[in-house]
Amino acid sequence: MQISGISGRCERPNSSEKLSPFSVTLNSSENFSAVGDPRLKGRIFSEHGQMVQGLLDESTLTLHVSCIPNDDISKKKSGQISALFPCDLEVTVYGDSDLFEQIGVWLQAYGVYLQDPRACHQDVKYCNPHRLSSDDFESCPLLSQAISHALKVSSFQGITEGPDLLDILSSNVELEETPQPASIQTVLQRFSHQKKALTFLLRRENGWAFETNQLDIWEKVDNDQGRFFVNRISSTHQEEEPPQFYGGIIADPMGLGKTLTMIALAASDLDSSSNATKDLMKREVGDNPRIATTLIIIPPPLLGTWEEQLSEHVVAGGLKWQRHYGKTRFTSRYDLDDVNVVLTTYHTVSAEWKNEREAESSILFSHQNSQHLTWIAHFIRNGKSRMAHSICALDSIARWAVTGTPIQNRLGDLASLLKFIRVYPYTDPRHFDADIAHFWKSGQDEEAAKRLQRLSACILLRRPKTTINLPPRQDLRCPIDFSREEREMYAAIREQAIIRIDEALQSNSERSRASVYVNVLQQIESLRLVCNLGLHYHARHQKSLNVPAEASDWTGDAQQTFNVQRGMGPIMCVQCSSTLELTETLLDDSSTAYQNPTFSRCLKFVCGDCMQRMSKAGRKLGCGHRPPCPTASVSISTNIFEDVSDIVPHQIEASSITLPSKINALVADIKSLPSDTKCLTLTVASRAYLMEPHWNPTLEEQALARIHRIGQTQSVTTVRFYVRDSFEEQVMELQESKKSLAGVLLSPHDGGHTDDSLGTLQVSC
Repeated sequence: MQISGISGRCERPNSSEKLSPFSVTLNSSENFSAVGDPRLKGRIFSEHGQMVQGLLDESTLTLHVSCIPNDDISKKKSGQISALFPCDLEVTVYGDSDLFEQIGVWLQAYGVYLQDPRACHQDVKYCNPHRLSSDDFESCPLLSQAISHALKVSSFQGITEGPDLLDILSSNVELEETPQPASIQTVLQRFSHQKKALTFLLRRENGWAFETNQLDIWEKVDNDQGRFFVNRISSTHQEEEPPQFYGGIIADPMGLGKTLTMIALAASDLDSSSNATKDLMKREVGDNPRIATTLIIIPPPLLGTWEEQLSEHVVAGGLKWQRHYGKTRFTSRYDLDDVNVVLTTYHTVSAEWKNEREAESSILFSHQNSQHLTWIAHFIRNGKSRMAHSICALDSIARWAVTGTPIQNRLGDLASLLKFIRVYPYTDPRHFDADIAHFWKSGQDEEAAKRLQRLSACILLRRPKTTINLPPRQDLRCPIDFSREEREMYAAIREQAIIRIDEALQSNSERSRASVYVNVLQQIESLRLVCNLGLHYHARHQKSLNVPAEASDWTGDAQQTFNVQRGMGPIMCVQCSSTLELTETLLDDSSTAYQNPTFSRCLKFVCGDCMQRMSKAGRKLGCGHRPPCPTASVSISTNIFEDVSDIVPHQIEASSITLPSKINALVADIKSLPSDTKCLTLTVASRAYLMEPHWNPTLEEQALARIHRIGQTQSVTTVRFYVRDSFEEQVMELQESKKSLAGVLLSPHDGGHTDDSLGTLQVSC
């Protein structure tokens, strides 16, 4: 086992000579010298002295020490090779097995964790108390075997970033910069794109641009026949002035600072220099009494984040904000006095809405806000859900939807956002379908694209990520090869999955097909786990694979089957045809209780809203089969997958030589990084790993964008692992089809009930 990162400074005899790593002898806890050349000597930094002395005092230990020069740092500081240069010592420790636990605990007290050795000085059993190793000494490999296994590092493949399918929504309109609001202390000059975004926001809060040359959906035309209002998207016209519209969609990709931009918009309400915001409260929109408050609706996990962002960017006392959530909900209009920003959650709004009568007593629904924005607005793209209905029912003058993915799985995603912001005539999704979606579906792609671009240029702001100067990002893909034993296990499970699919295809009974389909989903989940866990995939899972779906306990299997199917794509409620997607799990809120959705063995899903309505009506829902198929409640919370703490004791029997192939590759790559590399969270991290491909490529990119955004100062490297010749390669191919613009915009979920589940499973296996 090896101790790394002991810092020191060394002196070379010849300052013009660049040194390679060399062996040294520890003369004391403070000094060392090169083996065979005492002139080459160095000093250990005092912070390591006590630990090094402890190693020297233990006579039963044998130490092999290497010095790793760091000439690059020395040269950067002086511009030339210096006689004195910083270095790191690596100490390989050999000792009696009786000291195994003791030395691990002792080093851990110093914050030191033992690594795998780079070289073999004594070919003995290799045990490391800080590694996933067997407690059985006899099962530990020889050191030479462990080193040889670790050296088998897979080659990395560069990923060429293709065009963003949402580029079609980007506008080339040049915007002026709006002066920074007085209440914002963060200097926006560094990020001029945010000042330009503020210009767009304030323009849209002026309403229709009838009297200017700015792009807008409606144009006022006066001629001999009178006054007409022309829809520039569809080229239709009408005599009536369209209902006024304030707001829009902010769709910049993740990393461009949308949060600060929207905080600046809220602060501009207090800035007397903004004519748009001065007059906003004077406008006649709606019947409810008005309050000069910006309502921000976000998922529960982001409440604390928004409060931190407000504290960071706003001058002390410049804006007053408060939560409307849980025990801190407002009960009176007077609670809102002097409150500029109200933070609440989607579930809070939904819980207070319920129906129009009960909403009258809610502070959210009985007053009109000056501004109202939903954060991560793509969560309301399911326009048929109670969540979307409640958000759309809120009364406000200006309405903003903020999302980096306005179109994720289908063109209807955008239609739901247009309904929310109440942009006439697309408040009614049927107009959107007639003016735009219809042309995609009928094959008139060019006309559809032109109309979509004209619409987005008027009410949507999206800029490419290249708008700002970020550190370079390198995206890599790392193929992993199964070991022989892993390949045999994988092949056996894959063969079972193919047999089950053939059975389903040959069956004439829908119920029988669905039953086999459940088993296939379980098989695919097993293939996924084998790719990730290798031989540590426990034998008890293999036994469960051979149990027919009819004989298994559906209550226990329903959640796992539901998780797998939802991970592969949207899942539709058979009652209201609304869809549920994996990303919506961020909305889970334990402070509000709803009836759980249900999932039957024949794969019929009923959402929680429908279950609640039927429960109140005293109705019971059947799947349509006789006798009815077993049904079980399922959870849509974020904690839908097995916890690692549950997997480890039951599925992983770790040893130091038989770790899963992916883990070996991950460990090998991390070991190659400099000892001072720190990969923690968000922009503090500069390296990110995806251990498996996901069915939805958007989720992958959102995860990686967490570290490549404003605030990142280092070059970023992302690594995507996948197992060669496995179903993961097919998942990656499906990803590419989902990145296709036509593949997304022409998704059958826009209105059809196409079921290509078995086709997807055939491709996957």
